[in-house]
Amino acid sequence: MFNRRFRKDTKKENIKEPKEEKIEEYTNYSEEDVEDYDEVEEYEVEEEENEQQEFHDDGLFANNKKVPSFKVIYDIVFILVLLCMIFITVDVIAVGKYDKGPFFAIPFRTYKDGGTKEYYGLGYKVIKYNQVQGRRDKEIGFWTLKYNTDAINVQDVDLAIEFNENNEEKVFNKYYKKFLRIPSTLYGINVGTTQMTLGYHDEDGKYSMDIVCTMAPEMDLSTFEPEKPITIIGTVRDYKGRTATENNTLYMSDCFGQQ
Repeated sequence: MFNRRFRKDTKKENIKEPKEEKIEEYTNYSEEDVEDYDEVEEYEVEEEENEQQEFHDDGLFANNKKVPSFKVIYDIVFILVLLCMIFITVDVIAVGKYDKGPFFAIPFRTYKDGGTKEYYGLGYKVIKYNQVQGRRDKEIGFWTLKYNTDAINVQDVDLAIEFNENNEEKVFNKYYKKFLRIPSTLYGINVGTTQMTLGYHDEDGKYSMDIVCTMAPEMDLSTFEPEKPITIIGTVRDYKGRTATENNTLYMSDCFGQQ
């Protein structure tokens, strides 16, 4: 019995010895070894932090490079759009209101009718009519705008009644810049201003209306006789309402007449 116990205890001691050696193996470090290990560990941590910082800086630098380039593109596009809007606005106002231009449209086609030209701009089209004896105004619209030299036929009495019985501004907007053919009576000729006055006059003056036509330069006014019927073609330009001494007056330009 004693031998068994002795052997059992011996086994236990034999088992514990390697553990004690192992502990000694990992714990018997000098202070210098610990300091060296700490320095290595700190160096590795610093290296890792530096790598992360470099990665972060690279990403930030890349983003900073993209932001200026996007801003430059945005500014260029904005400037181009703004210029296009300015070009369109200038031509629309110049042609539509002042009968000038176009300034920013490109000539595309010339008709053999005396020199009518078509111009194309950024989304708009201008037709500058120049018939030998006919339409000589300018018209602006979309690219679908069509060449049209057919005059609108209207009687002088119908114009007089329409302006007298309806809203004058609304009626004028209806005929503004329209190419009209008007049979009427010639009342006066002013050679100095190359103007002829025709119109409709009733007895009590309620519907009386004058139509003042600025004639085309090549028209010889001396060939016309007052107080006789005349047919005029031209473009409506302006209107002046009735006063105490004057009738309703419609103004036309680039006119041609025939008696």
